[in-house]
Amino acid sequence: MPWLAADGRLAYTPENPPATDYFFQYSWILPEIFDPEVNKRRHYYFGAPIRDYAARLLEFWKQARRGQIQRVYFPSGSLLKINCAHLSPYTGQDSILVTILMFGCSSSMAVINGSVSPPSLTWKMEEGQILLYRGIQGEETFRYPDFAQDLRGAPDRRTWDRYLALQWRMLADSALSFNTIHDQTKRCETACLNDGTWLADELATESGLDIVSEGLGRALWSTGTCSFSLEPQIAENKFGAHFVVAKTPINNIRLTTFFAGEAEVRLVDPSQIHFLKAVGCTVAA
Repeated sequence: MPWLAADGRLAYTPENPPATDYFFQYSWILPEIFDPEVNKRRHYYFGAPIRDYAARLLEFWKQARRGQIQRVYFPSGSLLKINCAHLSPYTGQDSILVTILMFGCSSSMAVINGSVSPPSLTWKMEEGQILLYRGIQGEETFRYPDFAQDLRGAPDRRTWDRYLALQWRMLADSALSFNTIHDQTKRCETACLNDGTWLADELATESGLDIVSEGLGRALWSTGTCSFSLEPQIAENKFGAHFVVAKTPINNIRLTTFFAGEAEVRLVDPSQIHFLKAVGCTVAA
């Protein structure tokens, strides 16, 4: 699928969109991401078993074909090709929707409501940053490793290099990237995918990264596989009421299953995060 290429020129962009929705049927284009028992002749849009689950994303490309979108941010020279754009207004909604496109990795697209994220989500995107949210229910402390302290010694630097090399390997192939970002997911919405395989853990072990013993490798891995949400109401209402708000560079996130409704992302570099606010709790390294 040329527009999911990890490197090289993209065949399609929002400024040069495909003429039809044909290439959004992942069962035809990326069959490797589906469970072997799945009927590949069935249409799965973006991996979603029902077309309506991808309605907002398909609407985005419809608007793109009409030239009705506005680019917010596009990084150059980054690990991930990302394009963020406004889609406003969306059918039946009086709000700004921000569509994040990631070419060459994971679920490729996510749509989030930019009107409900204080401070302004779009303002942060124009700075090359994006807001993250994580709820901890009734816990009083949100704990996050201080990676800057851990990277001073040579052994930890080698661990860090192995971690980054593994991230690069997983991002360099579209199907592998999709499978490794969903490998710890097991939900009714993901039953058609290669979910719950823990594939990334296997690759980490093969690469020599120690994700079991106490130390930097385990801390990196457990933090790197920790999900944040791009939607504040997920942290406040579903996983709250105590939650934290943070920011990270846009090119530091990997999208997970958008159609599960939680706007999940993971961080490529878990050290590149800055906590802005803690509601009902404190943040401790």
